[in-house]
Amino acid sequence: MDGFQLRVLTRRRTVLATQATSILVPGSEGDFQVLRNHAPTVSAMRPGRLVVDFDGARESIEVTGGFVIVRPDRVDVLLDFEDLKPG
Repeated sequence: MDGFQLRVLTRRRTVLATQATSILVPGSEGDFQVLRNHAPTVSAMRPGRLVVDFDGARESIEVTGGFVIVRPDRVDVLLDFEDLKPG
């Protein structure tokens, strides 16, 4: 399997739960890409665009901030607000 489990969450709901192959994160210190087996990381996010590649498709979500927790086979994105805008 080339991907990893991805969950994009707010305090009240799961926005996206999928097997992703790549995610581009607007990190507080700059954008970074996560692929399977990425080093464990915890990072704050700044406002920007979260770009997710999965099953040959791409989804983009405009975020206002939050945190990302990266493990080798799983990524959890915790968003600040409920008012998401599809990209």
